[in-house]
Order: sequence, then C-alpha cells, then structure tokens
Amino acid sequence: MTDDSGHQPVLLRETLAGLAIRENACYVDGTYGRGGHSAGILAQLGEQGRLLALDKDPEAVAHALERFGADPRFSIEHGGFEELSVHVEPWLAGRPLAGVLLDIGVSS
Repeated sequence: MTDDSGHQPVLLRETLAGLAIRENACYVDGTYGRGGHSAGILAQLGEQGRLLALDKDPEAVAHALERFGADPRFSIEHGGFEELSVHVEPWLAGRPLAGVLLDIGVSS
C-alpha cells in the first residue's frame, strides 16, 4: 500500500498482524509520518472503530487532515509520542485502547 507520494510503510503486513486489529476497537498511531500505517489500520476498522494519529510535524498533520479528515473514525493531533497520555486519555473518553503503533526507526 502506497500513498500519493509513493511512500510505502515498512513492515506493514507484519505491523497490522501484530496489532491484531478488531474492527470496532480504538487504536493509536503515535508516529503518523505519511500515513501508510494509519491507512492500513483504517482499512481494517469497522464503523465503530477509531484511530488517533499523532505527529510532531505540522506538514504531516496537514497531510493527515487532507488524506483522512473526512473519515469520522480518524483523528489527528499535533504532538509527539512522548506526549501520548496528554492526547490519548481525553480522546478515549472511557473507551478501552486496543493497540498503539510507534514506528521509531530511522527516518528517511
């Protein structure tokens, strides 16, 4: 799965398998980047599923809003994964969190 920039996320299949996505659960992508992993998660979520993405880069946040902003299952916050609890707790609003993805490898 590639996005409009040609970016292909690393180990996408393995990552999605590791998250064991349940269609109506809540997930966090703490390192949105270009949204490849987020796209993979959203593709497996049902109508009640939710995904919160975070990124420090304002351009990545703008990209996320352009790419997924119309999807009611998706939310994006400007911030880093070190601020996870600041963003995740209010977003969950009492719902259980099923999984968190942090792609903390080398950035290209």
